[in-house]
Amino acid sequence: MTATVAATKAYDISGNVLKEDLRDIIYDISPMDTIFMTRAGRGTAKSTTHEWLTDTLAAVNAKNAAIEGDAFGAVARTLPSRLKNYTQIARKDFEVTGTAQKTSNAGMRELMAYHTAQASKEIKRDMEAGLLSDEPASAGTSVSARVAAGAEAWIYAPNHISVNQSAATTTAPVSGFATSPVTDGTATAFTSAGLNSMLQQAWSMGGEVDTILVGPTLYNTISAFTGIATRFRDVGSRQQAQIIGAADVYVSAFGSHNIVLSRWARATTVFCLDMSTWEVAYLRPFQTVDIAKVGDAERKALLAEYTLVAKSPMANTKATSMS
Repeated sequence: MTATVAATKAYDISGNVLKEDLRDIIYDISPMDTIFMTRAGRGTAKSTTHEWLTDTLAAVNAKNAAIEGDAFGAVARTLPSRLKNYTQIARKDFEVTGTAQKTSNAGMRELMAYHTAQASKEIKRDMEAGLLSDEPASAGTSVSARVAAGAEAWIYAPNHISVNQSAATTTAPVSGFATSPVTDGTATAFTSAGLNSMLQQAWSMGGEVDTILVGPTLYNTISAFTGIATRFRDVGSRQQAQIIGAADVYVSAFGSHNIVLSRWARATTVFCLDMSTWEVAYLRPFQTVDIAKVGDAERKALLAEYTLVAKSPMANTKATSMS
């Protein structure tokens, strides 16, 4: 059928009076997982150098038997070790002109409030990545930022496990600081035997691993291991059957361990973590700071100053360069 020639069509008014059909919402699929930061404890720092004490018991002596009437001796005891980490400032700056703040914008009431909300999400992701990183501690200078050592830097030999590979190592803290870089070693396939070795090492040092934290590729690798507790799931007669294609819990001789998928850990690193031994300590908790105006614009900064506390590094293990 031929359209009436005289009729006004939408095509004719699209560039003039036709109102745009723009949804009043902004869709954002950016990932927001902060698994490690959420599961770790929270504490308070009081200086840019945060310190804590850690100790271990003497080796077990199954032949601890004293002679009746024997004189007491003076035996030197080992004192606790002092560990340290620097605070790191995570920051996001943003500004909005007076005009932009007053305009009507789709998906938001105020542009400044929107920027603040987005910056809050971004800074938490940055912190999560830093907390899991292999970055060593750095004191910083007037022209370089202080850096808090990440979890990878805190897990050192012999708890940096070599899984059928050479050269994988991380040295112990120097003067209490985890300042040594991580040496990854040769790329190697991750195996269930390697995972069990990691769990055994943490257990032998007194750790109780509750979390196995990995990236997506290694998550799929672990899902294929024997020892997965959620490979099958019972469902009721009227429920839809479920196909389990991923692991939730790994059961070993050393307990049950939650397998956690991380977006921000290095893709080739496997963590076996006792989360009770980790804490994020804040010198300055999350806060929004008003910055002095320069011209016709409102300026703000969102920041947090924090550090990672590894209460007992030897309760955790890691393996690097895994596939």
